[in-house]
Amino acid sequence: MKIRIIAAALLVLAAAYGIAQVRETVNVNVIEVPVTVVDSSGNPVRGLTAANFELIDQRTKREITSFDKIDFGAAEAVSAISPLNPAARRTFLLLFDLGFSSPNALTRAQEAARRFVKESVQPRDLVGVGTIDIDRGFRLLSAFTTDRELIASAINDPARYKSSDPLQIANQTVTFSAEKETGLESPGGGGRPAGDNAAAAREEMREMAQRGQRMNEDYVRQRVEKQVDGLGQLAKTLRAVAGRKQVIFLSEGFDAKYLQGRDARATEEQRRENEAVLSGQAWTVDSDARFGSTASLTILDRMGQLFRSSDVVLHAIDIQGVRVQNDISEGARINSNAGLFVIARPTGGEVFINSNDLKNNFSRMLHAQEVVYVLAFQAPTTKPGTFHELKVKLVNVPGGRVSHRAGYYEAGGETPAERSLSNAEIVVNDIAQDGVRVAALAAAFPIPGGNAQVPVILELNGLDLAKEAKNGVVSAEIFVYAFDESGVVRDRLYQQLSLDMKKIGDKLKATGIRYYGTLSLPPGVYAVKSLVRAGEGGDKRGFARVDINVAKPNDLAVLPLIPIDEAPNWVLVRPNPRFNAPYPFELSGQDFIPSARAHDKGGKVALIVYGARPDELTWETTPKTRVLGQAGSGSAAKYVLQLDDAGAALTLDITVHKKGLAEAQKTSVAVAKN
Repeated sequence: MKIRIIAAALLVLAAAYGIAQVRETVNVNVIEVPVTVVDSSGNPVRGLTAANFELIDQRTKREITSFDKIDFGAAEAVSAISPLNPAARRTFLLLFDLGFSSPNALTRAQEAARRFVKESVQPRDLVGVGTIDIDRGFRLLSAFTTDRELIASAINDPARYKSSDPLQIANQTVTFSAEKETGLESPGGGGRPAGDNAAAAREEMREMAQRGQRMNEDYVRQRVEKQVDGLGQLAKTLRAVAGRKQVIFLSEGFDAKYLQGRDARATEEQRRENEAVLSGQAWTVDSDARFGSTASLTILDRMGQLFRSSDVVLHAIDIQGVRVQNDISEGARINSNAGLFVIARPTGGEVFINSNDLKNNFSRMLHAQEVVYVLAFQAPTTKPGTFHELKVKLVNVPGGRVSHRAGYYEAGGETPAERSLSNAEIVVNDIAQDGVRVAALAAAFPIPGGNAQVPVILELNGLDLAKEAKNGVVSAEIFVYAFDESGVVRDRLYQQLSLDMKKIGDKLKATGIRYYGTLSLPPGVYAVKSLVRAGEGGDKRGFARVDINVAKPNDLAVLPLIPIDEAPNWVLVRPNPRFNAPYPFELSGQDFIPSARAHDKGGKVALIVYGARPDELTWETTPKTRVLGQAGSGSAAKYVLQLDDAGAALTLDITVHKKGLAEAQKTSVAVAKN
């Protein structure tokens, strides 16, 4: 599993987003270990503190430097965009088996997946979709996301779906654009594949099944072993994702003899397993159990080790339906699901033989994981990619049983697939980054009869970008996503940058890049999240989150304080307009240049309020400001304020009151130190 790390100097910044971790950017790291504790009846144990745990890293006792606990059983209602420690997230991957599933079974798998997403997951749970087949290995159709519309699209056509989003976390399509002034070039617009390919996919699956029936046993054995090896590689890739990952494997399975040996006799464990299957019960898998004696067990053991070391559990759902023994009409049909038990057992997972009862089965399983304790300790990076074994012991918790990740990997050695998941995770989990410093501003300007126009201003530190120049060119990417309260991405932006240091190097180093894009959003509450990747391989990253409220027509709408840049010297990147809308940054008929941060000495900011007359408004700011003037407008009250001295304050905060409304509105903007 990928290490979760943070520089001590960034702890305050991380706390602002409700998390405590950053990607590997420094030599002293903080490793986070999510832990669950249950009593003898399998119920979660609540109320524990750091003193109740002892943490061992490669036989060395580590001091627990921070401690967090999350109770998923709490009754409080939270939105999908409420911050949450990534190490405690509940993360699920719906994995469709295209190699050992008939067309009819694939249809049942899709229905089981839809039911699971609808009935078993919570708003802040992350869900991804993938496929695995023998010839092409595993393929991720989506990264882990809260966007249920993306997940639904992938479930509808798992054999052929391809997301148009580079990070695979959004279903919303986007028009890509280029910035001519800086010589940027971007690909044309993308979109999800059109048309219903379900019939073609079923025919492809039918042909695959028929080919499988004609194969001899040695070849089938090789395919089964290749499948198991592919599952192990999937688990290894998932180490890049924080916390425990639950793989929901939707498959008919394969004949277990190809992993157990042709002449292997049933052990007592197998006998009990068969009795449970025949009685219609789910079978709890013992993660330490092993059986069979052929060389293929080496592959199975390796797969299990990769799952445990990456903190991944595989639960299999038998999608064949009712299995009839000795069915002559289905001569090649596998009438035992023992193969599913064989691959689930080493990971600590379960096999569900009745997909119609998934809600109850998963409720029972997840009940033990309702309370998550996150233990953190500091560890140096000495050999990138090295695996460290972890042990967690309980102290003064009689009868308690602890479950935790098997270990962690030192920073470094990230594969392209892992890096892709890392980028998606930064956005979804609000993980602070220090590779490229980013300041962000977003404000919703109402448009009569339509969605609000939401300009997004990003300021990228020029010195950070200049360090990543190669052959006189800086390459970078900008991703912007607007998540609503249900976790769905309602609009997004993507921009590729190619910066010629000979032309703009001096200006870039003096200030940086100012990106100005525009979203279109309906009324609601949003988290606007921006990721910047720079340098070869995109290893230097920056992140910013801005929460905004798009008001309903005629409602009071206090926009964030908008800093006024009176001497702009930034390299401007402004994509071509996506829709017709007037330039919103205007005071008394005069356009002004917005900035993402206010200057701490003499900085001017615009206060814009919709849905109120000037005589209905009062406000107070911290630190104090003075009013320089009022700008007339037919639809909004607009003022220019000046911040004479911010002192030690990092933000300029304002509370606005409207006569007749009991509740005030608050907003703020970051302050840049001169």
